[in-house]
Amino acid sequence: MSFRSTTSDGFTLVELLVTAALVAVVFGGLFASMNSMIKLISSSKAKAGATALAVEQVEYLRSLAYVDVGTVGGVPAGAIASNGTTTLNGIQYNVRTLVEYVDDQTDGFGAADENGILADYKRAKVEVSWWNRTATSSVSLVTSIMPVGIENTAGGGTIRVNVFDATALPVASAAVHFYNDSGTTTIDTVRYTNNDGIAYLAGAPAGANYQMTITKSGDTTDGTIVPSAANPNPTTQPIAVAEGAVSTMNFQIDQVSAVTVHTVSPAVTNSFSDDFTSDAQVVAYASTTRSGTGVVLTDVAGMYDSFGTVRSTTTSPAAPERWQAIGVAASSTASTSVRVSLYYDQGGSMALVPDSVLPGNSVGFTGGPVDLSTLDVTTYHSLALQAALTTIDQNETPTLHGWSLSYVESEAVVPTVDFTLHGSKVIGTAADTSPIYKADVVGTTDSVGSYTLSNIDWGSYTLQVTDAAYQAIEICPVSPFAVAPAASVLARTTVIPYVGTLLRVAVTDAAGATIPNATVELTKGSGGYDTTQSSSLCGQTAFYGGGLAVGTDYTLTVSAPGFLTSVVPDTIVSSTSTATVILTQ
Repeated sequence: MSFRSTTSDGFTLVELLVTAALVAVVFGGLFASMNSMIKLISSSKAKAGATALAVEQVEYLRSLAYVDVGTVGGVPAGAIASNGTTTLNGIQYNVRTLVEYVDDQTDGFGAADENGILADYKRAKVEVSWWNRTATSSVSLVTSIMPVGIENTAGGGTIRVNVFDATALPVASAAVHFYNDSGTTTIDTVRYTNNDGIAYLAGAPAGANYQMTITKSGDTTDGTIVPSAANPNPTTQPIAVAEGAVSTMNFQIDQVSAVTVHTVSPAVTNSFSDDFTSDAQVVAYASTTRSGTGVVLTDVAGMYDSFGTVRSTTTSPAAPERWQAIGVAASSTASTSVRVSLYYDQGGSMALVPDSVLPGNSVGFTGGPVDLSTLDVTTYHSLALQAALTTIDQNETPTLHGWSLSYVESEAVVPTVDFTLHGSKVIGTAADTSPIYKADVVGTTDSVGSYTLSNIDWGSYTLQVTDAAYQAIEICPVSPFAVAPAASVLARTTVIPYVGTLLRVAVTDAAGATIPNATVELTKGSGGYDTTQSSSLCGQTAFYGGGLAVGTDYTLTVSAPGFLTSVVPDTIVSSTSTATVILTQ
């Protein structure tokens, strides 16, 4: 019998793979460590170079005479460039230098400064930045540079800028750009307002024509305006700086707003309504019952229940353009009340429309109409009304006589309608003394009857339809209308083909709120024109046709529950006539 052994001087395939993996792990780790070390060394080298450059620039600034410490186009002015580039050890650096006067707190700040000199000393900041593989890195140094003697304003003065918002509160961190190219050197510098909304340009060379522009991200813009052919008489012109004096300017900025003009034809409306002559449109009574005059609390042995409810059937239009309003007709006493709330179909059960969508809905409404135009018809596609009747005197009951829920079935857009829209802020006057508005648009709605003016100031805006083919019978909200900061206002404008003679009437209370369902009667002489209409949900109505002619001898008589009747004689009627009637209580 013989035995044979087998040996090999090489590696098997498995052994080779294991060895390769070990080598990759070891050398991969070493490579990563070396790469990180190289990056660290490179970053440290770049930072050391930047620090050296910053120190060199600061020392150079400190070596200058005090009067020479400044930047080109800055205040204080000097020969030092605000921005520059240099290369050190193969790395390109950007060197930024900022020099500004400082009003020291020691002798009082701003208006409280003991000697009225706000340029107490200079502060310089040098920032050196470079590209560090994936991002920009930087180092900065700050130094204070004092005058040899006490501070002085020789040859210069101070500009104080106060920046307020729409409510006259100070605006912090607003950029104030100062510019003046009328002197021997051009001033071109920016200061930022402090927490009190104040920015100072101390040490500004004495002279005229200092311009200012105030900006802040997301806010409107304000500033001085140089006279021009387009605006020969600006309301806020550049100012002058007198030696040793403080010149003060006030500006206002706030969050930007927008107005969308939407031109439509008269709406086709429909509604659910119930005057309780039957139970057909009631889902449920709870401690209430139907009487000859409406729904009342249940009478038990001569005493009314203290609380009860009634729920309407659900209204589900097929494809409404929008919901319009809730109407409520009820009577109550000091001891009783009727409050109506709106419910919607939420997955098969009725839920209260939240107050965030319809303010006051959880408490309920005692009258109408209640505007529903902001409700999303997709979410709130099926609505129902519920009334809560209460009494604290069981000998008395309130009565719900009737209610309604109206909606717009269709409202066709009217495209390409010409209009003008201007704000109340005036920035100057033309040669003929007519006002020049900051926002002044001559526009045309697009193919879907819409035009949006964005990034505008808050204030009052006046809208007019100027298209020769159309006339406006309603502008909602009533023009002129208010636009608050950060607001987005939809100006729905209902137009009809041009008819000639037309009077548009708006009815408001003393506070400017519109009054819907007011009775508006327009008459002319004895036996002449006599037409009575009701104001819309937006408090407006329009008279046209039916023999209406141009004249000045018309009389408007307007009344509404809870208000004194107003009679307006000598009302003018023309092709562009409008009238606003204010009712008082």
